Amino acid sequence: MNHFFPLISIITVTYNSEETIKDTIESVLNQSYENIEYIIVDGASKDTTLNIIRLYEEKFAEKKFAYSWISESDSGIYDAMNKGIDIAKGKLIGIINSDDWYELDAIEKVVNLFQKNSKAIISGAMNRVTHEKKVYKTMLNKNISNVSNFMPINHPASFVPKDIYTSIGKFDTYYKLSADYDFMFRAFKANIPFLYTEDLLVNMRNSGATSQVKNLWISSSEDYHIQKKNHVKNAFLNYIKKQAFNCLVAFRDIVIKPIKNG
Repeated sequence: MNHFFPLISIITVTYNSEETIKDTIESVLNQSYENIEYIIVDGASKDTTLNIIRLYEEKFAEKKFAYSWISESDSGIYDAMNKGIDIAKGKLIGIINSDDWYELDAIEKVVNLFQKNSKAIISGAMNRVTHEKKVYKTMLNKNISNVSNFMPINHPASFVPKDIYTSIGKFDTYYKLSADYDFMFRAFKANIPFLYTEDLLVNMRNSGATSQVKNLWISSSEDYHIQKKNHVKNAFLNYIKKQAFNCLVAFRDIVIKPIKNG
């Protein structure tokens, strides 16, 4: 393997993503960095997702990117991510969901940081965008030392050396939405170094208002469980604050916005 141009593995987990997965695939295909392995883990989609995935086989071959996919039932998004991690051959692994897309120089920027410290988790800035791709918020990482209070890392904009998954474990599939938080907490406790960049790496598309609010309630409960497990003293106070915030978000998205738009 070329030390200066290491193989980078990108994993996309998908299920019935025919409306958005082209954006994700194209963003990987068109990266400026030239040593990429792309793995798609599909959860037995019932729409045209697999047809779209197949359409790109020749395009990735032309660019000499490794491109593979599997389609089978799984027990959730983190189970699918773990499957991709097991398959990945790269030294560094990025995970991007089928609603999202990379900036075209994202991997190149990450590799520049990886060359400075190949033992660190690397994370960059992330745009939050509407379904129509309108940017409404840019999110920078907070320092990992904040992990006792909240998830400080933009997981879609993060890249993890495969050796770290080997040493501290992959995602805990007990969690449906917060296994990335649990993983980052474990990394912090294991004294894994983190490298941050303010460079924009990823655009993350939001889901619909109702499902987004429902997910906030679930993730808050899981975050509380993770903090309790790690003996965070103010875990319950953090939980109450998050649920109060969730109430405001629910009122805004389900009541106020429809009135304004109507």
